[in-house]
Amino acid sequence: MLTRTRKIYVGAVVIYLLIIAGQVAYAIYDNALISKNNAFAFEYLFNTVQPFGVDETMIGAIAIFLFVPIVGAALAIYIKNNHELYNVVSRTGWNNFLTKSTAYAFLGAVGLYWLGCLLEILLISIFYKGFVYVPYNETVLLRGDGYFSLNNLANLLIKIILFGLGWGIYATFIFSVALFVKKNSMCLFLGPVVGFMITLTENISSDIGGTLFIVSNIWDTTNIMNPMENAMVKNPSPAIYYLNYATTAFFYITLTAVLLRIWYMKNVERS
Repeated sequence: MLTRTRKIYVGAVVIYLLIIAGQVAYAIYDNALISKNNAFAFEYLFNTVQPFGVDETMIGAIAIFLFVPIVGAALAIYIKNNHELYNVVSRTGWNNFLTKSTAYAFLGAVGLYWLGCLLEILLISIFYKGFVYVPYNETVLLRGDGYFSLNNLANLLIKIILFGLGWGIYATFIFSVALFVKKNSMCLFLGPVVGFMITLTENISSDIGGTLFIVSNIWDTTNIMNPMENAMVKNPSPAIYYLNYATTAFFYITLTAVLLRIWYMKNVERS
């Protein structure tokens, strides 16, 4: 018999996967008239349903920002906001609680994103076009598309791994912010709200231009969730994508560490 907590987790995962399936179905419908008689049809459709892709629906965008960042951290946030925190830390210690909760936030986000990718791969392979291995994809160079590797299998795996780790980094950042929020309902929507605020600052800095626009690229979460969709990159090159990814990842890891430290010291001193 599943406990209530496990039922909630399972229900959240099922809802998320159903939304992902619906998004893939929409992408297949939207691209029904495009020829599938080429080696890159699978990769094309897979790219369109990734975060910020051309076939990402509004529901899909909200769902990934809603479910992925919070799924691993939900229990720790619930414990913190429901007067159970001191009972837990009295047995395990503050450092143990914080370390485990951060790890669960990261691993939960990475795991859920990868599970969604697996579902996308299966649905695209069955209902649209199967993956065709191309050891040297020079067509990418001719089209001017962004890439991590010209080996299309390596390119696909690198995308899935890096994007998943990027969502894990974002999830730990959201968890560190949620530690300072006392309402469970507000914590639930932190992922999409913070994501929207980051996007808003990007749009504002883009309108202003100049140095601010260049600097704002540091906190642009697109760099760790789907670097290929960063409109700032005008000359697609693996080196640029890797550099943007590393810079933004370092920024959010550092910011998360600072917030976690502040919360830890605040509560240790109080206790």
